[in-house]
Amino acid sequence: MVISKKIILYIVIIIWIVFSLVYIFYDLWSDFKLKKLNQAYQQGSTDTINTLIKQAKNCNPIPIYSGDTQIEVINVDCVKSPTPEEK
Repeated sequence: MVISKKIILYIVIIIWIVFSLVYIFYDLWSDFKLKKLNQAYQQGSTDTINTLIKQAKNCNPIPIYSGDTQIEVINVDCVKSPTPEEK
């Protein structure tokens, strides 16, 4: 059984096309996932800031945690500044 050069060429071209299509699909899928992850991260940051602003308007101290570190923040509009007579 002899395989002609033409058949071998067709097989190589088909393999090359399939490989190229798989690579293109993988590249597009990776870009899509990266964009969605960045979009979700940005949305999470925006939601966090909006929640912090909403809570700060209540004039109560807001605890903020990062690992073992904790601080409390408060809106500066809620803190009375000393009048010139009090100084």
